[in-house]
Amino acid sequence: MNIFESLLTSLKRASEVSISVMKPRDIGEVNHSQVIFLFMIHHKGEIKTSEISDHFGVTSGAATGIADKLENLGLIERRRSQTDRRVVTLGLTEKGRQLVLEKKQEHVELYQYILQDFSEEELLQTIKLLNKISDKIEAYQEEQPKGEQRNGDIR
Repeated sequence: MNIFESLLTSLKRASEVSISVMKPRDIGEVNHSQVIFLFMIHHKGEIKTSEISDHFGVTSGAATGIADKLENLGLIERRRSQTDRRVVTLGLTEKGRQLVLEKKQEHVELYQYILQDFSEEELLQTIKLLNKISDKIEAYQEEQPKGEQRNGDIR
């Protein structure tokens, strides 16, 4: 296994175990996927359902179904654009914002406990490297034509 395969394996493992440790904490009226959905809306402010389906790689019908459930729970609301009435965005309600803040705090406390043996320097270096990787991936995505992905070919 070369260094890039090792890196990909490590990133994938970190992502999977991070998600798995969060799932048991997402109990109650919303599941883990719905919490992630809420976090994305919180991060973006308002978002179209199509943006969510594109981001998560699910059908627009699946994203709409999740939105319907979250709207019925009073966590999000649909808002019509004032400039183009055909455009509908999703935004958090106060109840939705409160739930996101509670979940964020739970996540912070959990990670403070899990990572308590790491020095501040190690954590800062990890943050720096992960941000650098994310920036490179985003730059790569931006230079690709819409809908086209590279399959390992070298340019």
